Amino acid sequence: MLQTIREHTQGWIAGIIISLIIISFALWGVHSYFVGGASNDSAVATVNGNDITKGQLSASYERLRRQAEARFGTTNPMANNEALLKSRALQNLINFEVLKEAAISQGFHVSDLQVDAFLQGMPEFQVDGQFSLERFQETLASSMLSVNEFLSLIKTSLLIDQPKLGIVFSSFALPEETNATVALINQERNISYISIPLAYFLAKPMTISAKQIDAYYQQHQKEFMTPEQVNVEYIQLTLDDAAKQIEPTEEELKKFYGENTSTFAEPMQWKLEDILVPVAETAAPNDIESATKTAEDIASAAKRGDDFTKLVNQYKQNMSGKNWMLISQVPIELQEVVTGLTKAGQVTGPIKTSKGLVIVKVIELKQPKPLAFTAVNEKVKSMVVKQRAEEKFAEAKEQLADLTYAQPDSLQSAAETLKLTIKTSELFSRDQPGSDIAQYQAVRTAAFSDEVKNLQNNSDVITLDNNSVIVLRIKSHQAASMLPLNAVMSDIESRLKQEVANDQLVKFANDMQAKLQAGADLKTVAVQYQLTITEVGTVGRYTQKIPPAILETAFQLANPVKVNKPKTYGLAKTQNGYAIVALTSVQDGKIADKKQAAIFAEQVQNSDGLLEYELYRQSLMQNAKIHVQNSG
Repeated sequence: MLQTIREHTQGWIAGIIISLIIISFALWGVHSYFVGGASNDSAVATVNGNDITKGQLSASYERLRRQAEARFGTTNPMANNEALLKSRALQNLINFEVLKEAAISQGFHVSDLQVDAFLQGMPEFQVDGQFSLERFQETLASSMLSVNEFLSLIKTSLLIDQPKLGIVFSSFALPEETNATVALINQERNISYISIPLAYFLAKPMTISAKQIDAYYQQHQKEFMTPEQVNVEYIQLTLDDAAKQIEPTEEELKKFYGENTSTFAEPMQWKLEDILVPVAETAAPNDIESATKTAEDIASAAKRGDDFTKLVNQYKQNMSGKNWMLISQVPIELQEVVTGLTKAGQVTGPIKTSKGLVIVKVIELKQPKPLAFTAVNEKVKSMVVKQRAEEKFAEAKEQLADLTYAQPDSLQSAAETLKLTIKTSELFSRDQPGSDIAQYQAVRTAAFSDEVKNLQNNSDVITLDNNSVIVLRIKSHQAASMLPLNAVMSDIESRLKQEVANDQLVKFANDMQAKLQAGADLKTVAVQYQLTITEVGTVGRYTQKIPPAILETAFQLANPVKVNKPKTYGLAKTQNGYAIVALTSVQDGKIADKKQAAIFAEQVQNSDGLLEYELYRQSLMQNAKIHVQNSG
């Protein structure tokens, strides 16, 4: 079983799962768990006696906020809900600590060699199938992680994921479970339907009186108001502007290069030869024993110095020893062992793979080699400028906050001190995004706050995105006003006609459904009301031949056989009105072939395994001693 789990872990599916978990942890702030907050180490929570500090929570929250902005946009309330994001950030850290402790207590372990091999194989850092140092550096720079922090993140993420993979891959599905799933998912239904369009009732003569229009106008006054609007003046700080002011000296660049040589190095490379002693998946125990002895004899001979090329003889080779290889280019099942080969001439023992037993020999080896300063000068400069610009940007934000707070009735002093231009926005309302800074929800919220709109003070510093902040104040204000009746009369009349027609449609559809359920013939009813029956025929639940609402209704109806009726009927709300849906028969799904059966069995197994893991996780959380400090 352990070997099966290991093979799955080395497979592409588990690789993708773990890669996503690690990248997710980095982006959602859990990496702050490793780096802590020395300058802000008061505990916000304890998990089984271990502290989670305020500094860790702050870093986790900031990355969670950035991820929310990237995913939902800066105008989405999710990205601006500080309380919700902080709560989620803290829960992430608590979950991480509980899962890590559980994995360690159960004896799980991850070696540095496994971390290195996994890093080299992560698709996020590959270009054309090979590990790219440049892509790696770019990704880390964007996530504000150091190399050591990210390696620690990989190690702990792999550690806590081992119990999950063990549970998921050791789960199994009984034949009855698979058959029941197939019967439901592949089920087919014979259906037909009658469309009843709203336009059918809108076309009928209809009179809306002036009294009705006036009554609607009086009852819905809020719907006929011009929105309250403001425009603001503001000053803006950007990271790009800060970067333009920085020109590091060559001495500074060389110092940074010297302090970060591991970041600017070529990875280890090998020239490898291998011998594959094939072992079929269905091999009998005595065949496996024979192949193992053969592989061990070959490995022993190679270690004694026998000619490796002659030893290959009738066996297959995947690596010829002629080309230099990065670890990401080595077959994934061999990567863990190859990372431990550090000298030319080294020979491995037999390595079990999905195709058999493999012996690997190192022909040549290149140790990791720092790149010359001249070769990475521009990259070093870019990183130094970015680092110093971020520091300068952070300092300027603090200064901006202090200046605009000290003089709350004007932006002039802050603009002169920081050499910024006071800009003016367009008019905008509270709820409607504008085309300039008014596109940001945070800007509109601040502009219409009591502090800014009514007290006429400067706003707090507002973050537009990761690289830009502003402070604003009201320039002009237009109060909301009610539109005159004659300006909205036509709109109100259309609304009232729509309401009347919709009421008639709903009553008509319900009456027709009641007649059919009482035993009326579908074709007779259709002829009576001059409506057309659409005969769909037998379809599966994922067909795209009919509107989704009709399909959903059809698969919710009772099987006519089980209720002793020739047909069962339902009502579906469609884009243009309603539809009467008729179900004639139901056929349980069947398995097309052995391949499909295996796919369904695996899906049920994985679903069961994920459910079992979730129960395991919930059990850990319930039994953990978690105390969250009152934030006051």
